[in-house]
Amino acid sequence: MIKLNIQVSDINTIISMYNQIRIYTSSSESGTYVHLAYVPLVAGVSNYTYTHVQGTTDTWYRSSYFNSVTSVESALSNAAKGSSPSLYPDATYPEECDFDADQEIIIRKIRRLIGDLKDLKRLYECDGEFCSSIHSDGHTIDMGERGWPVSVSINSVEYTSLSDPVVHGYQYLTFSGSLISGTQNPCIDVWFYTFTFSDREIYDAYSDAMIPPLVTSSCVTDDHLILQAAIDLLESMTADDLINDGATIRDDQTLYDPSPGLRGRNDLLNRLRKQLDALVKECIRSSIHGATGYLID
Repeated sequence: MIKLNIQVSDINTIISMYNQIRIYTSSSESGTYVHLAYVPLVAGVSNYTYTHVQGTTDTWYRSSYFNSVTSVESALSNAAKGSSPSLYPDATYPEECDFDADQEIIIRKIRRLIGDLKDLKRLYECDGEFCSSIHSDGHTIDMGERGWPVSVSINSVEYTSLSDPVVHGYQYLTFSGSLISGTQNPCIDVWFYTFTFSDREIYDAYSDAMIPPLVTSSCVTDDHLILQAAIDLLESMTADDLINDGATIRDDQTLYDPSPGLRGRNDLLNRLRKQLDALVKECIRSSIHGATGYLID
């Protein structure tokens, strides 16, 4: 599923000539574009969205303005890709980093490979309840698990700046003002994405991924680096779990055994390593076949 965001820069002029946005789609940037859908133009509205259920991150789009009465159509826009719809559609708290469309595609591919898809959670404490999430410093909220806020509201006041609150360790929100006033607890409403790795950590792993052995820099592709980053992240996750949570614990009534999960992750790691090995072999084979030189007999 892909969401298209279309902005009409001068709606008053455009709507005097056209009454629809016409959307086209193609499987490649320079391919043949076919008509997909119409979006009606509305007076005074400059921003439009269209959700393409069958769209993927590899689908391309172009659009035009169209008059359904006269059949007059404007020139097509430049080709562009859409974006996957957000879990929380009206995010008001800024993202940690601003990534372009290509970077977001890389992050999504790595998330799917390692099974770290974002989830949406809510921290809500209101109606005079004891706010257990507020730390004793009176400035910090504990979200309870690792994540990144998408909407932060205290006593119905939205916070929309990275500097207030400041996110620490992907779990704690520290505000500039006091959260506790006398005996009246504030009304806390925080929506946040949960994950094992943040978008920034995933993209850093991609940027830091080492080129596989025997693969020249001119031959390496995004697929090599994406697979290597996924392997690196899973290995770091496994190492952390083995140190902090790898022991089997048994008492008279219960048994805690993390080994099935660790074995499943190891199987996933082995599959990714095989995929990377296959890409490396294909790259080396192509390099050999493309080599030129003299035959000495």
